[in-house]
Amino acid sequence: MTWGQMAFFVAMFLSIAFPVAIIFYARLVRPLKLCRRHRIALGIVVFAVVLLAGASTPIASLIARDTELAQKLHFGVWGGWPYYLMTFVWALVTCLFVRGVLVYGSRICMALAKCVRKDKVATPLDSDDIDEGRRLFLERAKQAATIGVAVVCVPPVVYDARGRRVIRHVEIDFDDLPEALDGLRIAHLSDIHVGNTMYRENIADIVKETNELDPDIIAITGDLADGYPEVIGSWIDPMREFRAKYGTYFVTGNHDHMWNARGWVHKVESLGIVHLDNEHRIIDVDGPPLAIAGAIDARGERRGRWQSDPEKALSGIGTNVFKLMLVHQPASVDRSLAAGADLVLVGHTHGGQFWPLSYLIDVLHHYARGLYRVGFGKQKAVYVSCGTGYWGPPIRIGVPPEIIDIRLVRRRRSD
Repeated sequence: MTWGQMAFFVAMFLSIAFPVAIIFYARLVRPLKLCRRHRIALGIVVFAVVLLAGASTPIASLIARDTELAQKLHFGVWGGWPYYLMTFVWALVTCLFVRGVLVYGSRICMALAKCVRKDKVATPLDSDDIDEGRRLFLERAKQAATIGVAVVCVPPVVYDARGRRVIRHVEIDFDDLPEALDGLRIAHLSDIHVGNTMYRENIADIVKETNELDPDIIAITGDLADGYPEVIGSWIDPMREFRAKYGTYFVTGNHDHMWNARGWVHKVESLGIVHLDNEHRIIDVDGPPLAIAGAIDARGERRGRWQSDPEKALSGIGTNVFKLMLVHQPASVDRSLAAGADLVLVGHTHGGQFWPLSYLIDVLHHYARGLYRVGFGKQKAVYVSCGTGYWGPPIRIGVPPEIIDIRLVRRRRSD
């Protein structure tokens, strides 16, 4: 990651962090009615936590870009600590939102109830005679409960992001699928993002879970890493143990190009994984050929002499050959389909990763998550993975990390 990119991330995150810090101060500190000295001290703590969380990506990237510094600080532990702060800040924002909905919802209900009641008896909380000390105690208890719930939510949220991945079993049928390919199993991985808070042991777990599926092909559709291979390259060594009948294949993602993509390509190839550089491989599956093609990430040209070319990757393949295409971004899907791909495997979107982005992802991407049938008669297919890891803070809410177990099926026609 360049200094310019880090400056962009700093500006973007701080533009969000300042309003969030102000909201935290207004909702959590001011109602406590503390003395001026204590109020200023708590305000500083709130702003420091939020700003550090907001700057988590630049901080981790700054540590990771210096090989010697990262090794001294044990990058795997200290490089990712701001991300856990971000998880806490997200949990606190969510708790404040839910609390606000409950409080204002109850007030609206009470107001409506008063409108239909003739006696209009005031509730104790509406009385002006309520003891001020009791009111302050309840206010402070409310703030403490809000923060406490946010703290309690962090461990399960982190566990959901870093724990065992969901295995999604998907059958995709095709009219002209050769009989020899009927039942072919493809394990689709994407967006692992090793680095920061995804460590070697997480990679070992992913390898174990993938091998348990006994796949014929393993496909990795980019964003393997967030860090330099010189620093954390050894963390993906467990991938040497991938077991697939016809091999493991990899294409780059936009994050791989931020962190010395050529170094990562060299690393994965040293582990026996095939990198598809706008090219394809022909595999004989009990006679009928299968083409596995892959293109460089669509943003690769921004960082070095990389050029995404799905058309080149699929050129020269016979018309009677089933074409499996690996790309990282949904932006490359239509080009791949137009070039002749039968099945396109994609990543990048993370399915939104957590609320509320999980609701916005369908607006941001035409191919957002899951299976899409396209083309005349829905003869072609696109599958978008929600990601095997995560990016940034270890948060996965409603969109768990996943390994896709795809089974190709020959479409049965009724007589």
